[in-house]
Amino acid sequence: MDVLENIIVASLAIVMTSLIAVLYHIRQLYATAPVMFQKKSDSGYDSVFQIVVTNRGNQVEENIELEIDPSITFEIVAASVPDVTKDGSTVRIERIHRKNEVIVLISTTEIHFGSATILSVSSNNVSGRVCKTPKDIPFNYGMTSLAILLLLSAFPVGYYIYQVAGYVGDKVDEEKLAPVTKEGWSNLDEYQESDLRKSYSDQEFPVRLSQVKKKQDYGNDSVPVSLKDEWDNIDKDKDALLQYEINNKTADNLGVMAYRRNGNATRPYFAEVSPLSKGVIIVPVTGQTDSGNVQVEFLFRLNDEWLEKIVHSIDAQKLQEMKNEDASKTDGGQSFKARKLASPSK
Repeated sequence: MDVLENIIVASLAIVMTSLIAVLYHIRQLYATAPVMFQKKSDSGYDSVFQIVVTNRGNQVEENIELEIDPSITFEIVAASVPDVTKDGSTVRIERIHRKNEVIVLISTTEIHFGSATILSVSSNNVSGRVCKTPKDIPFNYGMTSLAILLLLSAFPVGYYIYQVAGYVGDKVDEEKLAPVTKEGWSNLDEYQESDLRKSYSDQEFPVRLSQVKKKQDYGNDSVPVSLKDEWDNIDKDKDALLQYEINNKTADNLGVMAYRRNGNATRPYFAEVSPLSKGVIIVPVTGQTDSGNVQVEFLFRLNDEWLEKIVHSIDAQKLQEMKNEDASKTDGGQSFKARKLASPSK
């Protein structure tokens, strides 16, 4: 899912940046005649109208031509830039810089001059649009899309910043728990943020592999209670009995469930240890234990909070060494309270 999420995010980022790049380079040239400065009078004064040519794009427009209805006689009275000329019914503007506008004042005997009498506006690179009023001129496409993108991306960016901060925090905590991971423990994300974690130092973990025994290490009268139902199925030569010590340093009962993650036997075993005390849980490893790693999955319960899929891995060489080391030792297996569950629970 992480890979798919990264692909989707990357694809959306490419699409959005490409769209902004396209919109940013769109040329936007507009013309409108919004204001009549002076109305034709009986004393001989002609009407004076204002024409506004706007470059809303992000590039310079050159050689702009404003075509006026040929039936209208007019003269240029003034302009906001010096390079504005009249050629017949055409008003020529040499250059309009990006996000800028040029104002042209014309005098005419026509009293109904407006945007309808402006036939077209164009430059070397684009054919513009004549707008009825200045309100009809759109915003800059590139900047508007960028602003919308920034607004829409605020939430996902905040989410990813939160994820990065959490990832960095987890990595820092992982470094602190290096002694624990060195002992073969993994999938500790939930443990790092749990109440259980608060009761242990960076060098400690609630469970540790204390011994690896064989079936012959137990006498007939010292078979662990949790293994009695399956004792006859345990091979005395090939199978190993992993004995884990549970150290409950909390002020509440600690429940621990364990079962072999790989291999044929996946029966779960459960032990509940009283506050500030220790217990033992035994997980049998059946079949060939000298090939590949053995993984035991643990679930912890504290105050109705379950921590799942915490895995302890033991390589075959270490397992064999511990079996040989403990071969001369015995354990009655009766000093703990553990019970087998009927079926696995993940």
